[in-house]
Order: sequence, then structure tokens, then C-alpha cells
Amino acid sequence: RALPQVAEVLLSGPTKTSVRTHEGLQVDLRVLEPARWGTALQYFTGSQAHNIHLRALALERGLSLSEYALKREDGTEVLCATEEEVYAALGLPLIPPELREDRGEIEAALEGRLPDLIELEDLRGDLHFHTTWSDGHQSLLEMAQAAQARGLEYALVADHSYSLGVARGLTTERLREQRAEIEEVNRRMGSTFRLLAGVEVEVRADGTLDFPDEVLAELDLVVAAVHSGLRQGREQVTARMLAAIRNPHVDIIAHPTGRLIGEREGADLDMEAIFRAAAETGAVLEIIAHPRRLDLCDVHVRRAIELGVKLAIGSDAHDVNGFGVLPFGVATARRGWATTEDVINTWNVRRLLKWVAR
Repeated sequence: RALPQVAEVLLSGPTKTSVRTHEGLQVDLRVLEPARWGTALQYFTGSQAHNIHLRALALERGLSLSEYALKREDGTEVLCATEEEVYAALGLPLIPPELREDRGEIEAALEGRLPDLIELEDLRGDLHFHTTWSDGHQSLLEMAQAAQARGLEYALVADHSYSLGVARGLTTERLREQRAEIEEVNRRMGSTFRLLAGVEVEVRADGTLDFPDEVLAELDLVVAAVHSGLRQGREQVTARMLAAIRNPHVDIIAHPTGRLIGEREGADLDMEAIFRAAAETGAVLEIIAHPRRLDLCDVHVRRAIELGVKLAIGSDAHDVNGFGVLPFGVATARRGWATTEDVINTWNVRRLLKWVAR
């Protein structure tokens, strides 16, 4: 009751207390012996489908699994202080929590096929941020310094193009003026960090882009995005996206579905067609890391990887604090079984630009 977050204690006992927060959320607090921590942690973090499969596996091995312990047929307990001990007792390596959805991870663990998942520390760059040249709040230099302070080696400037008037999008002339400033910032930053010249070019209602090919060809990387007409019919909105994917100067498709979590459903895209076209052309699909978007989602990430599509994690930062959302993008990538080979901004800048220019 003394905790400032607690509005009401719903029930209280020797090993469990349930409370309601001021936001209306119920929180269950449990106390266990340290020797039982592993089974409790595994059980309560789920998912339910994963746990059901684990319990079936335990039964095949003459064990029963609960939040308290593994129990043998003679009633004796196998206590597990860590999750590693729980999985080892079932003949499995530790399955990363992000994979525990019963989507084949148990079979992969049994066969030694679990992926070596991407880690936050693997990111060497951010492939989507904005500045005061469009709707961002900090300068190119300030954003470059903030990215470097987070341990990044490069970052892609992706200010909006002119069709997105609400974002003060760039004309061709202003885009070229910005490139001159990017070069000046790079000289100032030295050899340990590099701004990449890019743009978030608008995909118009007819599938064409704001800039002609000769302008896009001047940039290091080009990000294409659909911001309007998301409620178009499935055939039309998919055709727009496919047109962008098939443009040889488009490198990355930003926040492909356009969803806003809890606010707006994504466009009614034929995602299978999107994935297959990206695999064919080499276009990269973005995982936008902002927690309001997380687009691609984990299910889409996994399907894209299955078809050989490369991914990019972008913060969509509009100020220096915006780079702080990158862990959410990495978490989504991990839920989709992504490794460093699947995410192009785990590569050094030389490899990245060589791959883009292929």
C-alpha cells in the first residue's frame, strides 16, 4: 500500500499479492524460493502456447512441469533456479524469450537450429532519421553527435520529400542544399562517424515518386514511404507499394503497412506479394522501431526472412532522444528470428554501400 503506483490492494497472502494501479492495471506479485525462480519465470512469462508444448514434452520424458518445479513420476521434485536449468532438464538449449510462441522454436531447439538472434550491440547504424530540414527538431550536426554518442558509426538522413507538405518536405533544390551541409558535418565529425545522404521520398497515389530517377541517383540510399491513401483498396495500395519496390533507385521501404498501434490499422496490403517482390528486386523492408509503429511486425519479419528479404531497423528519430527507440526495433527483429545477416545496418558502412550499389 505504501507504493505510490498502487491504488488498491485486491488480495494478499503469504506468496501472492494482487494490486490495481492508478491506471487500472492489475499487477500480481509473487514470492518464491530462489531455487524455484527458473520455473516460475519461465511459466509466468509464457507464452501459453509455448508452455503447453513444453508441458507435453515434459510428459514424454516422465516429468510434469508447473510454475514451482519439474516433478518426476515418483513425486520427487527437480528444482530449477534458472530458465537454463528448466530447458536443460527437458533436453533443450535455452530458447530466447522472444521466440516462445510455439511457432516451431521447440522443434528448432531439438534439432539444433535456433537462430543466433541479433543483439542491440550489433547495430552499427540507424537507417532513418529526420532533422530541421523537414519535420525534425534538431540540426544535422546535433543528430549526428547524438547518434555517435549512442555508439553508432553511421546514420541515414531521411527527411521528407515535398509532397508531404505538413512535414515541410524537401524540394529538389533544398535536397541538394542539404547534401552540402551533410558533407560539411561529415568533415567536422571526422572518420569515426558518417552521415549518409538520403531522403524519405513519398510514394504518390499513382505509384510514382516525388523525385525523378536522376535526383535519387545522387543519394547514398533512398527510403520510400506511403503516408497517404492508406485506405485505398487492396489491389491499388499494393500496386503503389510494388511500384516503389521495383524502382531501381529505391533501397528501403519505410514502415511498410503504415500502422499506428492502437490508433490505425495498417493498409490492406498483399504482404506475400510485397515480400516476393522485395526478394526479387533486393529492396529492403524497414522495421520502424518507434513503439507506436513496430512496422514490420514480428510475424511479417519472419516471413520476409523466410523468403530471403533483407531488413533495416530505423528509429525514425525526430530529435536527439529519438534514437533511444532502437531497442524496440531490435526486439521486434528478434521476435521474427532475425540474425545479423538479415539486418543490413549491422554491417559496416563500406559493406552496406557496396551492397546497395550492387
